[in-house]
Amino acid sequence: MSVPESKDPELINDVMRNAPNFKLLMSTRIKNLNNISEIWDNARNKTDSFDYINDLGDLGVINDVLNFALIKTELKYMDVRSKEIVILFPAIIKMCNSKYDWYFKNGILSAWKILNYLGSVIIQAKQNQMLNPGMIDVSKEDKLKVYDKIIDYFGEILKLENFENHLIKKDIDGLDLERFISEVNYFFKKCQGN
Repeated sequence: MSVPESKDPELINDVMRNAPNFKLLMSTRIKNLNNISEIWDNARNKTDSFDYINDLGDLGVINDVLNFALIKTELKYMDVRSKEIVILFPAIIKMCNSKYDWYFKNGILSAWKILNYLGSVIIQAKQNQMLNPGMIDVSKEDKLKVYDKIIDYFGEILKLENFENHLIKKDIDGLDLERFISEVNYFFKKCQGN
C-alpha cells in the first residue's frame, strides 16, 4: 500500500470544493438534453429542436447533440431537410470557433457530414439554375436560398481565425483539415459551374 503524497489531501479538498459546481453543471446539461429529446420526439420536424439548441448556446449540449445527430448517425435516416440543417450552422460555427479542440473537431466533422450529405444535391441545383436562369419555380427558389445560405456558412467556417490556427498547428487526431478544405473548395467550384 502506498503512502499518500503531501499534495493528495490538497487535491481531494479542491475536488470536494468544486463538486457542487460540477453537479450543477451536469444537472443543467441533463435537463437541457432531456428538453431537446422531448422536443425532438414530439415535433413533426427537427426545426424546433435545432432552434432550441441554438438558443441554449451551451457548447457542451451543442456538442452532445451534434455528436449524436450528425457525426454518429446517417443523416438520410433522420428525415432531416436542408431548411432544418441550415438552422444548425450557427451552432456548428460556435463549435468551430471554440478554444477546445474537441468542440472544434466535432464542429468540423458536423459540417463535413452535411457537405457529404447535401453537397451533390446543392451542386446539381446550382448548376440547373445556371442552365435554366429564366425558369421560375417558387419552391425551387426557396430551396436555392437555403442552399446559398449553406454555401455561405461553409465560407464562414473557412474564414474563422480558429480554423486557421488549427490548420497551422495540425494537432487534432482524426481530422484532416487540408482534405476538408479541398472538398469545400471543390464544392464551391462546382456550385459556380466550374
